[in-house]
Amino acid sequence: MKNSSVGKAPRLSPVEGVEIVILGTTDKLTICYITAQPGAMIADHSHPNDQIGTCIKGAGELVSGGKVFNTLPGTSWTIPGGEVHKWKSTSDVPTILVEGFSPPREDYVSKAK
Repeated sequence: MKNSSVGKAPRLSPVEGVEIVILGTTDKLTICYITAQPGAMIADHSHPNDQIGTCIKGAGELVSGGKVFNTLPGTSWTIPGGEVHKWKSTSDVPTILVEGFSPPREDYVSKAK
């Protein structure tokens, strides 16, 4: 068994205003704790990983597969690997998301410090 915490786990900042903490990763899954500052945006992108997320605090707008979804506390979403998507914080407080990726996000894990 391995364990970690948000305060001590490896992290990266792929775009300004977004911090991704790698809570755990295995050969099949990566779990991330994401903090996005008000107005932060992750532009259109895709990756081969299936993605499942939930909003803990704050709010945002997710556009995936041509559909718009408001990410609010308690809501969840799934994005299949390869689907183009983007997200923007629409909250006036930091937004907290928890997301899982399968297969693991090797790009995140290799960049996290």
